Amino acid sequence: MKTLVSMLVAIAMLFAAGSAQAETTLYVGDVKEYAIAFKAEEAQLYVIELAGTTDCYYTEPYEELGPSGFSAFAAPTLMRSEGEGPRAYGSGRGNSRVRGRLEGDVVRGDFEYSESELSYHCDTGFGPTPFEASRYEPVGSGGVPVSGERPVYYGSDASAEVFLRVINGQAGGIRGTFVSRCRVASSTKVPTRRTLFDGPSDFTKLGEGGSFETKDVEEGWLRSGAHYKEKISLAGSVTEDAVTGTYLRIRRTKAKGKPVRRCVTGPLPFSAARYLPAAG
Repeated sequence: MKTLVSMLVAIAMLFAAGSAQAETTLYVGDVKEYAIAFKAEEAQLYVIELAGTTDCYYTEPYEELGPSGFSAFAAPTLMRSEGEGPRAYGSGRGNSRVRGRLEGDVVRGDFEYSESELSYHCDTGFGPTPFEASRYEPVGSGGVPVSGERPVYYGSDASAEVFLRVINGQAGGIRGTFVSRCRVASSTKVPTRRTLFDGPSDFTKLGEGGSFETKDVEEGWLRSGAHYKEKISLAGSVTEDAVTGTYLRIRRTKAKGKPVRRCVTGPLPFSAARYLPAAG
């Protein structure tokens, strides 16, 4: 009997350890110059969001164009150790680089961003920009809003992971992943997880009852010569404490001389809780 009890206790301890490892902690930086967010999960650090302003200009001939906004990272990106510390590099439009380290309840580091097209160029200036992101907790954990805060919402389950902000009556900057039932873009197999959108979403004005919907279309050609088109929709509703909604992705593929093939993922339900600066 003692042996059986010991085995049950050991199993319970392993299960508890596994549950603890799966917990996610959010870190957010929110100042005039930038918005940045990270998650710590299973002893690893991921950058979720990077947004801010750049100075833009033409190089030939030189002409200043003034400031412009940028937003990087379409989904959580693992920070990997390289040289001076953990780093992550953005994908999609522009070149983004984040270097940071978790120090207690704070992630500190620096970032850079630039983008160019012919003589058009934008960047965040000479040298890296320092940042600091503090620990945030789900609403109800004791944290309280701070002056000038741009509310963040985050949630993750087996089918979808969603991060977004609500600013001046608009929801956007949506980032995250979903579990697909179909091929995505020009991939040759059904992936385990893919990004919700090709890049962080634009901001959409909230409608009646805090409702909003973000849509996008991705299309292109497969190596086989077939054309694909994917219609994407994320619809939700914002309350004071959470955002709930669904994600839908419809893929149509048309090969020459063959009928249209259709594959649907969703609607996948999601829920994202509001996060606030940690108390104390």
